Amino acid sequence: MKLKNIYLLIAFLFGFNFTALGGPIILAGTDADDHGGATATANLTGWLFMQRVLENLASAASLTNGHLNVVNLGSSGSALNAATSAFGFSSLAGTWSFTNIDGDAAITDYFAGNGAVNINNTGIIMMDSGSHVSGGSSVSERNLFTTNAGIIDTFLANGGGLFSQSNGYAWVNALLPGLTIVNGGGTGANLTAAGMAAFPGLTNGDLTSGPRHNRFSNIGGLTVLATDNSGIAVIIGTNAGSITNPGQTVPEPTTLAIFALGLLGLASRRVKKKA
Repeated sequence: MKLKNIYLLIAFLFGFNFTALGGPIILAGTDADDHGGATATANLTGWLFMQRVLENLASAASLTNGHLNVVNLGSSGSALNAATSAFGFSSLAGTWSFTNIDGDAAITDYFAGNGAVNINNTGIIMMDSGSHVSGGSSVSERNLFTTNAGIIDTFLANGGGLFSQSNGYAWVNALLPGLTIVNGGGTGANLTAAGMAAFPGLTNGDLTSGPRHNRFSNIGGLTVLATDNSGIAVIIGTNAGSITNPGQTVPEPTTLAIFALGLLGLASRRVKKKA
């Protein structure tokens, strides 16, 4: 290898940006927004789960797009109350902002990048449980999620975060046709070790306050965060990736640094030989 090329490679390795190649994602088969509540000071059960999800996403190292706002899509009434409370009692409140985008026209504009708040300046996208909660996203709004599934995937690949509940997940299937989504069935909800790490302070009881409307199999690179009593996944996600490429990894910084130092030594030897 020519000496000039060695120096160029060393510069590249030391300047490598060791960030995750995608944002954090949590997909829940529950309708926690319809089975929770709050006191004057704290969220309870399902709404507490929603709060913990937002806190998990916001603290993820892979959330790298730099936008400190949560955008909730398609909610009104009870669904919006749940989302607002989940955000309001979370550690994000006071630092982040919360915006609700409701209605077909507004959601279309959002995905097109129009308006003061749009897909291009969002930190975390939040989706309710659709027909399973009063005021949840309508069929036409959920169809827009599917139409814009590719835009959502690009948003995630660029370091955005996403939390969705049991809205049928047609938009996910548009991106991952191999993912099997079972509607309804199953009893119980049990956090896995990964789920307990993701949602500190959450209990299985917080998740079993409502039914499981969607369950998942053939999940590819996604991680199981909770299962029903038969072991089928009811909450899945990834801490870094997109829907089409979840769980992306990058080389360990230490490994590349050692390699770069080795090249530096090689370059030094070549310089000495020339001298």
